[in-house]
Amino acid sequence: MGIRAQNLIGNIFENALATTMLFSVVVAASLLLCATRVEAQVSGYGRSSAPLYGGIGMATRPANPYPPMQGTFADYHRTPDGKPCISVNPSVHPQIINPKIIDQIVIVNNICGQSIRVQVCFADSSDCIIVPLEGYQRLQRVLGISTTTVFKYEYRELF
Repeated sequence: MGIRAQNLIGNIFENALATTMLFSVVVAASLLLCATRVEAQVSGYGRSSAPLYGGIGMATRPANPYPPMQGTFADYHRTPDGKPCISVNPSVHPQIINPKIIDQIVIVNNICGQSIRVQVCFADSSDCIIVPLEGYQRLQRVLGISTTTVFKYEYRELF
């Protein structure tokens, strides 16, 4: 191959590389310009209530003395007399095969007639389960497995 052909192929390669880089920059810029807002209370299902905390074997997180800004979170489902529809209670059970391995369980109870989805997570973690409850239903779910009987959780109602 002659020098002229090599120069021509080199120019074509450089132009293709420049075009590819320009295309990548344009795509990245358009993604940044078209990005949607991300809100803390939004999960895969839409809005949620403010998190409530609980735990077993340790003190739970104290209530936040500063309420969130009005409209930030959806209100909790309540009974006609004002009681919360959802309650979550922790439990631990050692496994039968190896009692040193502990199932960390949450019991989610709905005392209202409407269906409610509840997201239960380990506190300050994205390790979560979603528990869909029908009216007046109580479900027991394994949140995690550990070697300790101590854990904290948070839960929120999903809308």
